[in-house]
Amino acid sequence: MTELPLSGILAADFGRVPAAPYATMLLADPGAGVIKVEAPVSG
Repeated sequence: MTELPLSGILAADFGRVPAAPYATMLLADPGAGVIKVEAPVSG
């Protein structure tokens, strides 16, 4: 099996706009790891 081109790369998603998940999906599909950081729930 061949190694994915972005394996070994870790990306953090701090985005709050609809384009942010799409951008991290473009990184994750070729093998990058993605951590999504969201605002804590208040209240």
